[in-house]
Amino acid sequence: MLSRSSSGGRSTGRKSSSRKSRPTTSLSSSRRNEGIESCFVMAIVEGRGVQSEVGFAAMDIRTSECILCQFADSQSYVKTLHKLYLLNPVEIIFPNTTIEHNNSKLVKLIEENFPEIDIIPFNRKYFNETQGLNFIKNYGITPNSSILQNLKNKFFSVTCTAALINYFEIVESLNFSNFTIKFKYQTIDGLMMIDSLTAKNLELVSNISDYKGPTLFSTLNHCMTPMGPRLLRMNILQPLNDEATIEARLDAVTELLKEENFYDVKNNIKSFKDIDFIISSKHTIKLIEPLRTCLSHSDSILLKSIHNVLSDKRISFIEERIDEVINEDVTYQKTSLGLRNQRCYAVQAGFNGLLDVARQTYKETTNDVYDLHSSLVDKYDLPLLKVAYNPTAGFHLSLPVSCVTEEMPAEFINVNKKSKQYNFTTLKILSLNDRIQESLNEVYLMSDKIISELILEIRKNIQILYKVSESISLLDLLMSFSIYCTQISECVRPEFTDTLVLKKSVHPIRDFLGQEMISNDVYASEAENFLLVTGPNMSGKSTFLRQIALITILSQIGCYVPCEYASVRLADSVFSRIGNDDALEANASTFMVEMREMAFILDNVNNKSLVIIELGRGTSNADGIGITLAICEELIKKKAFFFFATHFSELTTAMSIYPNCINLHLEVDIVGGNNKAFNFLYKVKSGESQEKHYGLKLASLAGFPKSLISRANTISNFFENRNEELKKSNQRSKKEKLLSLKIKLIERLVQVKKSSNLNEDDLNDYLKLVQQDYFNDLQVINNEKELC
Repeated sequence: MLSRSSSGGRSTGRKSSSRKSRPTTSLSSSRRNEGIESCFVMAIVEGRGVQSEVGFAAMDIRTSECILCQFADSQSYVKTLHKLYLLNPVEIIFPNTTIEHNNSKLVKLIEENFPEIDIIPFNRKYFNETQGLNFIKNYGITPNSSILQNLKNKFFSVTCTAALINYFEIVESLNFSNFTIKFKYQTIDGLMMIDSLTAKNLELVSNISDYKGPTLFSTLNHCMTPMGPRLLRMNILQPLNDEATIEARLDAVTELLKEENFYDVKNNIKSFKDIDFIISSKHTIKLIEPLRTCLSHSDSILLKSIHNVLSDKRISFIEERIDEVINEDVTYQKTSLGLRNQRCYAVQAGFNGLLDVARQTYKETTNDVYDLHSSLVDKYDLPLLKVAYNPTAGFHLSLPVSCVTEEMPAEFINVNKKSKQYNFTTLKILSLNDRIQESLNEVYLMSDKIISELILEIRKNIQILYKVSESISLLDLLMSFSIYCTQISECVRPEFTDTLVLKKSVHPIRDFLGQEMISNDVYASEAENFLLVTGPNMSGKSTFLRQIALITILSQIGCYVPCEYASVRLADSVFSRIGNDDALEANASTFMVEMREMAFILDNVNNKSLVIIELGRGTSNADGIGITLAICEELIKKKAFFFFATHFSELTTAMSIYPNCINLHLEVDIVGGNNKAFNFLYKVKSGESQEKHYGLKLASLAGFPKSLISRANTISNFFENRNEELKKSNQRSKKEKLLSLKIKLIERLVQVKKSSNLNEDDLNDYLKLVQQDYFNDLQVINNEKELC
């Protein structure tokens, strides 16, 4: 609910900038009353850097809905412009410092592409993160909503929220009542949502226990250009959700894995650098031609598109103009003298007569310094006397301390000792330095003018260089995926269906590191979408869950996966709840952390999500079972794929009433007599774990007294027997089990018909496996006693 205050004051926000902006319209203007589809007002903030972060908040006053979003965008702001196209805002608010000097590329692109949108400068102080969080807490429809979990580390979108609310209150004279705005965090369409907690749990870009430890990013990062890693990181944190785009990437990776393409592209892409400076870009442009040749016979649509960008005529125009002006021998230098010479000789000889004269004077005067040095070497018999240079002192002389056995000649002045060197000069060298600097000033003045004119001439076509940069970074990304494929034990191209099927899958990071991995099969479908995983501590439950999520992410960024066969259902979000650490900085116990994270998942999960959860270790056993079971019952209503690991074996019985719940366990062997040792097999098996009281057995291995272990075993058996009646009451009748079994069989057969790409032999093998599974389950049901 909002009301308009009597204070007025639309001019408040305009005084913060000297920029001359076009006329703006108020909320009561005719455009807002025409019944048009969009009445959004948007605030935008962008970070700095080549791969900039963009955050925005957009609000429609008619519905009191505020949409927040933050994402990494490219230099051409494709995603930002796409969002503007979808929301079609009436006004866009920018910090006044962004547009004061008219140098924001994003603002210029918006003005070019959306001339009907009013761009409004607003005082920078109103873009305040603390105030933004307070607005969300106070005005949000639901107090303490899980929206705050989504906004963790989303600095830009939160500051935009503050600016937007301030703009409505100060400029538009609107007042909001508490709990009347619907704040909604949105991801970019076509991208998978991965919240910061899940990214941390899965070790996507940072290792949980070791800052320098392996991550999915480090595993995949075989990029050879500076742009590639930035794009890789962005893709890992925001995987694709569009099957056509993913398939196009996989086609490209498949083609790059061919030996002739693999080495050609690899050898030609590794010399590319960031296209940041015109002189550096000159040599980057020279590298485009051989790379374009490598891609000229590509069959992949994506590689053809990259080839088309690299074949753009504007590139040839820029290259020709630079060749006419810039010296071909000029390359990037690191030393002070090298940088000075680079700038001095950047422009081609013969391009400007006066410039050539000034450079000749500079060259002759510099040679005089070296001639003077030679005469001093002969005059004083100092073969180790050197000419040195630094930007402050210019040319001077240096001599090792060990060479000075008597008083320095009087001709040498300004003598100072630095480490094992004497540095000094002469009056003649000082005079020559002055003449050199005068010549350089003339050279710089004329060179800068020539290069500025060149920049102005090619600026109309400079946009193609950003597209080239994006194309090169994408090719580098695809090449990195190809290199990853050659360095893991076995990989396969994933296919996309309505079912998750992973045959002989392993953990993508650990397999790459060469660790010996036990492969496991995974199956989930709409009819079997809730997989309950049990097993002892250290049996591999967490690794198994992470493995599934990582393979899904790998598939959706367009990379091959470490499996013998992989069928993946596209997920539009991945959620995780793994680990049981206290959050000391938030004054939250393990149990409170678990509950907050589960509340976030419950609020945001949808039918296309993939969810991996470990739960139930943060409170008393009775409460833990009760809450965990309630959560399971709530989640199982969704069609998302759930992999739920727990130590509560009671859940396997309680959840058996749901036909879409499947029990899995991690196999463990106890070797030797008297429970001497556990042998963790890390193999996933169907059904409930038959290994009972593994906690007591681990305690025995830890050296607990036998009498204590015996007493603990007696107590455990007592509680176990007391729960037998509850287990029986929760069991389904034979008729219900037979019906559930038939439903699963039908679903698997329908799935094969709809989306399987298996060849005839593999299809026959799979159908035999389905048949065998059906008969095995049928035999188990028939052998059970019918409940009364």
